Amino acid sequence: MFTEILKPDYVPERLSDRETLWNEVERAEKGKRAQLAYSFDIALQNELTLEENIQLAREFCQEQFVERGMIVDLAVHEGKSKDGDEPNNPHFHVLAPIRPFTEEKIWGNKQKREYVLDEEGNRIKDAQGRYVFNAVSTTGWNDPELLKEWRNAWTEKVNDKFRECHMAARIDHRSYKEQGIDLIPTIHEWYEVRAMEKKGIKTIIGELNRAIRQFNQMFISLKESIQWMKTAYEEMKMELDRRQQNPTLLESLQDYYDKKTQNSPKLSNFYAEMERRGKKISNLQEFAKSINYLQIHSIETMDDLQTRIQELNGIISTSKAEISEKREQLKKLEDLEKKMQVLKQNQPLIDEYNHFFFQKRREKFYAEHKKAINYYRKCERELKPYRDKEGRLPESKWKKEKEDLRIMIEELKADNQPYHDELAFVKKVQRCADIARRDRKMPETDTSGLSEEKRELQEQESKQMSSIHGRLVENQKLIEEEKAKNRKMKKKRSNEISL
Repeated sequence: MFTEILKPDYVPERLSDRETLWNEVERAEKGKRAQLAYSFDIALQNELTLEENIQLAREFCQEQFVERGMIVDLAVHEGKSKDGDEPNNPHFHVLAPIRPFTEEKIWGNKQKREYVLDEEGNRIKDAQGRYVFNAVSTTGWNDPELLKEWRNAWTEKVNDKFRECHMAARIDHRSYKEQGIDLIPTIHEWYEVRAMEKKGIKTIIGELNRAIRQFNQMFISLKESIQWMKTAYEEMKMELDRRQQNPTLLESLQDYYDKKTQNSPKLSNFYAEMERRGKKISNLQEFAKSINYLQIHSIETMDDLQTRIQELNGIISTSKAEISEKREQLKKLEDLEKKMQVLKQNQPLIDEYNHFFFQKRREKFYAEHKKAINYYRKCERELKPYRDKEGRLPESKWKKEKEDLRIMIEELKADNQPYHDELAFVKKVQRCADIARRDRKMPETDTSGLSEEKRELQEQESKQMSSIHGRLVENQKLIEEEKAKNRKMKKKRSNEISL
């Protein structure tokens, strides 16, 4: 499907021809049994397109082989399946000459000798008198650790491509044991085994692999179930602990209204039972109203609720300040009108006072009406700035301003009332949540040994006893009043008799 010779820059162009390359590789070897090339078969991914797979293979060979000085004969095969039920098997083959081609444009040595030395640094001979040595690779390309590095590099490259394409698929070059997976690996099925299986001929390897797959699937399902149970248990435990230590606002309200509505015993009296059911419905309606309010205003925590309360207080305070300002203006106008009435009422008195010509008579009249005259003069001084050029006071203007101020005050009060109602409602929600949180923190000590239902019955009985006691006290008062009336009647009769 796709072939290419990849080589370092210093390798001559003639080696880009496949036939020339491998002919030279064979001529460079002296031994008939010499190993010519490293061979790699690497699987490509069905999730990627052919072009993407070819690009991955080329980049991998260039980065891992060519950069180390290797010449690579690359061949990509599409691996289309003849059976529609079988998936495609895209893969690529890599052949790389073991003998390095040096920058001096010659084929180098594959190995070098490292002689074994004794403690004094002298070479050691064997029984035949030949020096003992170890054959060491000149390139290090046959190092097992390098093979692991190549396998890991291919895994990372493929997974990076998956992430780039936003795919959930991943591969792993490690064995089940290295991954810490407690599964049984299947046995490799050769071409002959697969061909026999396709013809319906069961093989030992095929049967064994089917049993291994079935066991692994059962093991994975069981492990997933156990893991799910562990995770669910931990999450529920964490949620219960969190709810106990730091419940949300919604949970606190739910606890509060649950406590009010649940375990309320049925009453034998029809009207009392109807009243109980009505209260239960009312509690549910209050809870629904609270939840609806919190959702509309995006309130999730107690801090959010406190912030809303502060906002409402700010709005109400601003409105109150405006109303107070209007009331001050209204009070000032009313005070001016009052002073104007004082001038009108006391004008005859002032005219009479001014009519006196003789000083003694004026002083005598002033002494008799000193308070009224002084107050008149004070009002006159304070009203003087408001008189026009003709000396008249704007009485009609003041009346109109008073009416306007009263209307504005009422409108402000009406506009402010919804905020007052909302603030009262929000404070009630906060109070209910605080009660529920306080009840959670309080230790559950019940010294009476009574259940919740019995305690509620006891509370109802105590209420009934208190109502009976109240009626007895009321009857006692009526009896005392009747006795007092009788005593008065007897006394009145005795007085009449004595007369």
